[in-house]
Amino acid sequence: MVPNLKWTFMVYLAGDNNLEEYGTIDLGEMKRVGSTADLSLVAQFDCMSDQTTRRYYLTANQSLDADCVATLPETNTGDPQALIDFVTWACAAYPADRYALILWNHGAGWKDDDIYRHASARGLVGKIPRGQIRGLASGRVSRALFSTTVEQMAVEAVERAVLFDDSAADFLDNLEMKRALQQAAPAFNGQLDLLGFDACLMSMLEVHYQLRDTCTVVVGSQEVEPGDGWPYDDILTCLAADPAMTPEALGKAIVQAYVSWYQSAYPNLAVTQSAISLSRLEPVAAAISALADRLQESVNTTTVLGLLFKALRSAQSFTDRDYVDLAHFCGLLAEYDQEGVIAVAARAVAELLSGESSPVIAEAHHGTNVQHATGLSIYLPTRIFSPLYCGLDFALKHRWDEFLVAFV
Repeated sequence: MVPNLKWTFMVYLAGDNNLEEYGTIDLGEMKRVGSTADLSLVAQFDCMSDQTTRRYYLTANQSLDADCVATLPETNTGDPQALIDFVTWACAAYPADRYALILWNHGAGWKDDDIYRHASARGLVGKIPRGQIRGLASGRVSRALFSTTVEQMAVEAVERAVLFDDSAADFLDNLEMKRALQQAAPAFNGQLDLLGFDACLMSMLEVHYQLRDTCTVVVGSQEVEPGDGWPYDDILTCLAADPAMTPEALGKAIVQAYVSWYQSAYPNLAVTQSAISLSRLEPVAAAISALADRLQESVNTTTVLGLLFKALRSAQSFTDRDYVDLAHFCGLLAEYDQEGVIAVAARAVAELLSGESSPVIAEAHHGTNVQHATGLSIYLPTRIFSPLYCGLDFALKHRWDEFLVAFV
């Protein structure tokens, strides 16, 4: 008989923005399951309404106020130290065999441009609410960062990064996120068993590659998430029923619970979710470098430019049009190039993403707008290349950025 392995499930709710009401709802969902002898449910919630941060040990048999185990002064969830402090505290107070950390808030994939700085430079802070600058397309519709009006007025590129804090006018970018998890690593035995993004657009090769040494499995969405986010009661019911669940099994359960819930509750919304095994990323990254070499060699020719734009016209993309489904794009390249050298390189990437050793260990989607989603996106702009991309680990160690510079 396999012994139960206790999990500590940590949720870091960056609610000091216009998602605060959904944080309260999600805490209620967690309480429907509550902590058990084999599962500790722990949360930190930074609120906008009273400028207070609360830590909870969530139970099913008492009020949310009674579950509060610590009250902190106003915190900046965009400060890496705030995340480190929460994780260190949670792991010490509620030790376990396995640890899951969920980052709850807005998300924007790899893009790390400081939107607060852009808005301030244009004299808009104080005239437009920060929640509007950071952008949110109406309550239940989306957790995305995009607001058409504000894009035109305040930000030349769409909003960036993850864990936005309006009061502090700060956010946690991908480089900071990696450093925070590295510094907190001793608290969770060196590597998180599962990292989840209850946020938009985070299932990207670049994001996962940045975190490859800090986590075993990462779960996130290629597309924007609806305002309701994850169905925590459904997810935690699965984990409480089987606390011996591996990180891979928990990742698969989250993916299935998420898409199943939206199919039932909001069948007209397009949703995606996927679980990625980070130890399997390196072969895919190397194959992308080889594809980048083949593309860059001839990117100035009419034939290759035509091939690229033909594939991009049909490839699955998302609310941020610079984010393209990697496997679908490579499959189209291989199809359109037939037996050329680009086809060979593109097919190699596609096969790595679909084979038994694929880093995508679970993927689900619903809706015609995302029918070709396969679980992992890549940055592929056609007009403006962000120089910040070159600071990511993926760009430093591989050559996709060199192709993008030549292409754009």
